[in-house]
Amino acid sequence: MHRQILVEPSQRYLQRIVWKETNNSPIKIYQLNTVTYGTVSAPFLAMRVLKALADAEHQHFPEAGKIISRDMYMDDILSGAASLTSAKSLQADLSKLLRRGGFELHKWVSNHPALLNDISTSEYSFEDTQSNTVKASGMLWKPQPDQLTFKVSVKKKDSLTKG
Repeated sequence: MHRQILVEPSQRYLQRIVWKETNNSPIKIYQLNTVTYGTVSAPFLAMRVLKALADAEHQHFPEAGKIISRDMYMDDILSGAASLTSAKSLQADLSKLLRRGGFELHKWVSNHPALLNDISTSEYSFEDTQSNTVKASGMLWKPQPDQLTFKVSVKKKDSLTKG
């Protein structure tokens, strides 16, 4: 996702990398042109670009624009629709809207198999085949019963008081 977002040319000098192949090699200076994953600003920049894209394309894709602005966390869209027809339309519009910004949605999962028929589930499915759960924003989602779950681990202490 980050490699699809170009940094303003006047700001690219701030993303320089100094490199030497060996101790005796001359120093090479590279300048990164895209948002660099792992930098402090990368999550904000990615979300801000997606919000700007949703705003720019809102006229063509009003519902998909709302979903991107409201139901997206990092690179996960966690949303739904009231009917299968609405969900299929939303799925198509989300793909089209994001493609206009150079992004491709993948790793679809749904609690309704018909939403996965139009895509290559072997390439894009990311269900855990053993537990039928999907990680989403720090939670586990079980698509078939449509339940969010959490893993909790409690460490047993010998004493329950400060000692």
